[in-house]
Amino acid sequence: MTSAHRTAAIRRIELLARRDPGSRGLAVFAESFDLLPAARDLLAGQRVILVTGFCIRSAMIGETDGPSGTLALADALRQLGKEVVLVSDEHSSGLLSAGAAVFGTDFPTIALSVAQDEADGAINALLASFSPTQVVAVERPGSAADGHRYSMRGEVLDDLVPAVDRLMQPPGQRSFRTIAIGDGGNELGFGSLRENLKGRVAHGDLIFCATPADYLIPSGVSNWGAFALAAALSLLSGRLLIRPPEHELAVLQALLKAGAVDGCTGKPELSVDGLAWEDYASTLADIYAETRRTLDGE
Repeated sequence: MTSAHRTAAIRRIELLARRDPGSRGLAVFAESFDLLPAARDLLAGQRVILVTGFCIRSAMIGETDGPSGTLALADALRQLGKEVVLVSDEHSSGLLSAGAAVFGTDFPTIALSVAQDEADGAINALLASFSPTQVVAVERPGSAADGHRYSMRGEVLDDLVPAVDRLMQPPGQRSFRTIAIGDGGNELGFGSLRENLKGRVAHGDLIFCATPADYLIPSGVSNWGAFALAAALSLLSGRLLIRPPEHELAVLQALLKAGAVDGCTGKPELSVDGLAWEDYASTLADIYAETRRTLDGE
């Protein structure tokens, strides 16, 4: 596999993850294509913090988009010998534990308090003790220009999800790099796209995150972006680090058993962002197939 073949395959995988079945616009209009540099950065890292968890108010628990993609990426990093710590909150940490059991492991996980001062203290302690080389946010609410966290519908989520923007503090104040994966613009790390794309997103001026990340991976579904990043790590390392879609099915079933809901419908059903399993899994299957073909030299 030549460098040119690898680069071309990663771009194809990036485009697969940017399919926009919900017509949200973020993945279609974003001009950043950071999958390759983000994967290269992660491959060179040693200690990675992964933050996820998007609580759905109507269900008072996290959604299916975010946790499974985070776990797939954590699993890929673990196979590469990286140290990984997961960060979430009381509404989604249990989902991560349930999903991790399907991988046959238990990733260290920090469940932040909804009390902001306590959450800030836990984040500061983690940054000091773990000294991350990268922080990756996957479908995690980020603070908008007014300091609040919002749902896609414009609901304030401050009482449900503490701000974790300090994990992506300005470059001059940190030694680690940051990567953001999202599908709506209100996710942590998408601040650099705010001015150009807030008009493309419903309620964009209100909900669009103001905190930027070093690398952005806009996706039609955030889980797809996380799988794409794990696939890119596979191609750069020459090792198949991602699992087939059937494994994701088992993970989603475990999340649902733990109480997770679809983020669009608010219901505990086998779907992600309003996409039935078959439609959601078709993109995962394409990413998996592209990765396998390229590694096999086809």
